[in-house]
Amino acid sequence: MSFEDFLEKVSRFVAKRPGFIVSVTALVVIIFLISASQTEFTSLEYKNMFPIGDPVYKDLELYQKDFGIRAEGVYIMIKGDDVVNREVYEYMLKLGENLKNIDGVGGVTSPASIIAELNGGVLPSDNSQLKRLTELYAYHLVPKKTLALISITITVTDPDKTMELAEQIERVVKFTDRPTGITAEVTGSPVLSYQITQTTQKETGMTTMASIIAMIILLIVTFSGAVRKKYTAFMPLVISVFSVIVVVGLLPLTGIKLDTMISASLPILIGLAIEYAAQIQNRYEHERMRGVDRDNSIVISVTKTGLAVILAMITTVIGFMSMATTLIPEFAIFGGSISLGLVIAYIFSITSLPAILKILDKEETTKVKEKKEVGILEKVLTSIASLTASKPKAILALALIIVIVGAYANTQIELETDTKKYFPENLPAMVKFNELEEVMGKQYIYTVVLSVDEVGVDELKRLDELGNYIVNKEDMVYRCDSLSSLIKEYLGKLPESDAELSTVLSMIPKDVLKRYISGHTLALYLYTSADTHDKRVELTEYLKRDVRFFEWHEGYYITGQPAIMAHLGEIMLNSQTQMTLVSYGLIVLLLFATYRSITRAVVPLVAITTVIGVLNTTMFAMGMKQTFMSIAINSITLGLGIDFSIHMAERYAEERQKYSPEKAVTVAIEETGKAIVTSALTMAGGFGALMLSSFPMLWNFGFLSVIAIIFSLIGALTVVPAFLMIVERFRRTDVMDSVANALSRAT
Repeated sequence: MSFEDFLEKVSRFVAKRPGFIVSVTALVVIIFLISASQTEFTSLEYKNMFPIGDPVYKDLELYQKDFGIRAEGVYIMIKGDDVVNREVYEYMLKLGENLKNIDGVGGVTSPASIIAELNGGVLPSDNSQLKRLTELYAYHLVPKKTLALISITITVTDPDKTMELAEQIERVVKFTDRPTGITAEVTGSPVLSYQITQTTQKETGMTTMASIIAMIILLIVTFSGAVRKKYTAFMPLVISVFSVIVVVGLLPLTGIKLDTMISASLPILIGLAIEYAAQIQNRYEHERMRGVDRDNSIVISVTKTGLAVILAMITTVIGFMSMATTLIPEFAIFGGSISLGLVIAYIFSITSLPAILKILDKEETTKVKEKKEVGILEKVLTSIASLTASKPKAILALALIIVIVGAYANTQIELETDTKKYFPENLPAMVKFNELEEVMGKQYIYTVVLSVDEVGVDELKRLDELGNYIVNKEDMVYRCDSLSSLIKEYLGKLPESDAELSTVLSMIPKDVLKRYISGHTLALYLYTSADTHDKRVELTEYLKRDVRFFEWHEGYYITGQPAIMAHLGEIMLNSQTQMTLVSYGLIVLLLFATYRSITRAVVPLVAITTVIGVLNTTMFAMGMKQTFMSIAINSITLGLGIDFSIHMAERYAEERQKYSPEKAVTVAIEETGKAIVTSALTMAGGFGALMLSSFPMLWNFGFLSVIAIIFSLIGALTVVPAFLMIVERFRRTDVMDSVANALSRAT
């Protein structure tokens, strides 16, 4: 049984039992709507940005496991006119004790806790002595007299538990009584993740609603003229919303939570899913206007349109599912959720939509005379048709230039691997983090984990020498922190014997000590100014070389957020290439299997390759950096934009059987143009809703997607027909005949 026969059986069943179909649809939507209410939000974590089992990320996990702390902690900034006094220090001790009662807080280090530990567990009563001890032992936590820092070590690594912990820390800080004139502000990655999740939850509803409003406007403008009853123009949107409800309802059942990137799939899906229902409803209305009864109109619309729509759906799914080939969880969930939504939208479009249309359609079968009005869109399409038919060589030459310029521009686009740059700058924790960096220096901290046979004075000297060597040699490293430097703060020098070492180690609070030593491994922290991807890549390689040159034979590895960011750039570039090639390959195979012609399989990709050139040029010209989300734009563009080119190539081939190449191009553009313009606008509306987000990563992705869709449309109306005309002329030349004869003689 062919797929068309299958569609016919489905459509006849729907036409016969519309009430049953609508009832089942309502039940399904209600069930998944209830499930959707249980959807949870989470933060975007580096863990989900790396392929499963990635060795570099496993080093970070190993460090966090062995040392029992999260790579990035929480900081509390204590501000006042003069924070180095007994009243403020008493407050810091009290706050520290309250924070230690929170499950997941491994330790709290403040100037007050350090001085109290050195002074027998109590603070000096004399402020002058307090200031002197602070200058000797806690100066790094009091960068100036108006600011003191409290460092909180986090022992949990699960993102959701970390966010809960951040919320508890903020609550404790808020409700712990402060001295008059003193403020306490919380920052750090865990707190930032918590605030990002809250913002994501708010903006997901906003962007989804914006997408729905955009669809309503677009349907009124472009689709209301194609239906007999104006209110039915919104049926494609209803089907789209049903699809989104089912997808969101599936998330809690699969244990998936919405983060910044995955939540962006919802407004996108609304824009994409409308197309299938619009195509089928448009054909249904067309048949009804011709005088066909309701049942046969359903059968014709589903069987004749359903086949073309599923081809468009498959190419789009290929674009999104190519993301899963990278084995990166974040990409797999993002691409998979949209792909699943499109499949569900297609099923609803060939079942629920026709059933609803039949129930709403109470009119008798009457033939309606179609009005032929020439609007602005028709005039624009006529002009484009005239230009394309008369200047095919110029259009292809321009396309080739764009591809070449875009290829060069792609090599000049920088990567942004610091996820803090993906989020709104005005988040309170982000503002405070930037303030912290201004005072303390850039917080791009490498962690060199060094194995030792035993922790003795010789190992401490070597560790001290290695840290000093790196600081003196590498311009981007401005400070090192290790067990050696910690002991020198307490003792004033390195111990000369293991007995002396044991004595000083017993003086240091365990909460402080655990950051530097775990069994037979020592942690060396390098504070750097590596604030760009290129700097981090360069410094990571330099640090590896430095440790090798220093000959630390017991073994080592380098981790920390900068090392993770540097490796992420490599992952992003490899993933972008892989996703693009997979999309190209699978789409060519699909089109070749459909048409049995390599020419017809390749033609639609010509325009899309030009669009990718436009995207690269746009990013370079605007100084935009590649983010973890924008690297998927090539494969998504292939999946989305290919539909327009396929429709144009199909219509040209049909018209070419009756007309000359020039006339075939004109008719194809004028007749097919309006339909693909409508599809392009709905797609652009879904992606464009992301431009309302305050997240720079989402805004960039939405903007680039709109550019990709617009130029995919332009390419389909110009580059595709121009290429078809040139190929046909080339085939008719004597050169082609000579080549064919030569090949024939050779065989």
